[in-house]
Amino acid sequence: MKIKLSLPNLILTLFLTTVAITGKSQSIVLAKPSTDQLAFQNMEMGVFIHFSIDTYAAPGSIQGSTPAFAFNPTHLNADQWVLAAKAMGAKYVVLTARHEQGFCLWPTTTTDYSVKSSPYKNGHGDIVKEFVTACRKYGLKVGLYTPPWIDSHWESIHTGYKGGETANIDKLNDPEVYKLALKKEKEQIKELMTNYGPLVFIWDDHFGRSDVLDSIPHGGKFREFYKTVTSYAHSLQPHCLLLGRDVEHVGNENGHAGYPLWNALNTIDGTIYTVSQTYKWDHTNTGDPLGKLYRPQIAPTTNAFSTGGWMWHGPRKPQPLEIRMKAYYETVGRGSSIIINLTPDRSGLIPADLVTAAKETGDEIKRRFSHPVASSMSKASVQTINFVSSKTFNHVITMEDLHNGQKISNYVIEAKINGQWNQIVKGETIGHKRIDQFPAVTATALRFKATGVVSKPAVMRSIAIFNVSGI
Repeated sequence: MKIKLSLPNLILTLFLTTVAITGKSQSIVLAKPSTDQLAFQNMEMGVFIHFSIDTYAAPGSIQGSTPAFAFNPTHLNADQWVLAAKAMGAKYVVLTARHEQGFCLWPTTTTDYSVKSSPYKNGHGDIVKEFVTACRKYGLKVGLYTPPWIDSHWESIHTGYKGGETANIDKLNDPEVYKLALKKEKEQIKELMTNYGPLVFIWDDHFGRSDVLDSIPHGGKFREFYKTVTSYAHSLQPHCLLLGRDVEHVGNENGHAGYPLWNALNTIDGTIYTVSQTYKWDHTNTGDPLGKLYRPQIAPTTNAFSTGGWMWHGPRKPQPLEIRMKAYYETVGRGSSIIINLTPDRSGLIPADLVTAAKETGDEIKRRFSHPVASSMSKASVQTINFVSSKTFNHVITMEDLHNGQKISNYVIEAKINGQWNQIVKGETIGHKRIDQFPAVTATALRFKATGVVSKPAVMRSIAIFNVSGI
């Protein structure tokens, strides 16, 4: 029987074989996270608020053609958005300050295609400001979304763009078009990053898209454009993380991260301005255990939480709780973070059933994982947790100390049952967090062993043991 290994796992296997033969592992230098990246991983869950002119677009209309006066939320309440996110357990919220149609939710000086040309508050509204104020009022961090590559309405009224070229990967190759688009994009980024206080995250959509269209990276002016924009944004707020530059996409929107999952990676050109070598759309983005750069992975999803797309285009329903929890296990439980879409309807409010589902999700996560039957804060890579009396449990959550990089490549968990040690879990990566679920066992002790590491010493952060009923 032949076993097929992915490139990162093949590299890891060869490396660990060398370590086993030579006994040497100290020379390896692992990628290490920044303080801001560690803080981002600790937040674990975020919420997307997808709301813009798209919500009011006529079915089948050309992108960017919906007039600004169509944007007319009559009951918009940013507090409601943020409270729904908080009830679900999110620690930050990302608003589509400008989506792909080009409509700006703040009164930008760069275009009239914004709230200032809409009936909302008679053209005197600023939804970004309302959103930011609500986030800070309720203690959630602020994130914003912009798609530098696509600005359909703006492109439709500027020379140099041709009809239907909104999604053309090579449209920025024209020097004049590039110059004009970059000027506009930098002005918008400056407004967002200087007028609304500190941001924790910017989802600069489509970062690296030219490099993952097929087997040959396209690069070109597209890549240069994103490098310039994200570098400029970083200079305005050095502690704000940006998608691509600082945080890596898992590669799909289905609430599913690959496993094993490594935060370390190697990029296509060796710089921080391209995607990892293991990133392909709708493929498993594994990262690379010996990669030179560190990027936490993030998993965006709307369909794992509710039916319908990213924007509201009519009635949608929450997914069953078991599907929502499955997404949590397959993202946060595999070491990535998750950002879940809660989309307002045309009134400007998140529909009541989605608000209820958000709270139900948060309550279920708390129910399952707030009260461990036993825990350990030991840093040891091999440790035993003895119970005062027999304990029944069916989940173990392990967390790795990542300050000096992600190290654990294999581990086992054993339970002492009737005086004998029995293996109940055999896993690979842990990273920020690993949730292992198994048939319930009753034991007097639990033993954890890191059986494979890419560099010594492996350092644990915590182990928590849970007995989750009703699943």
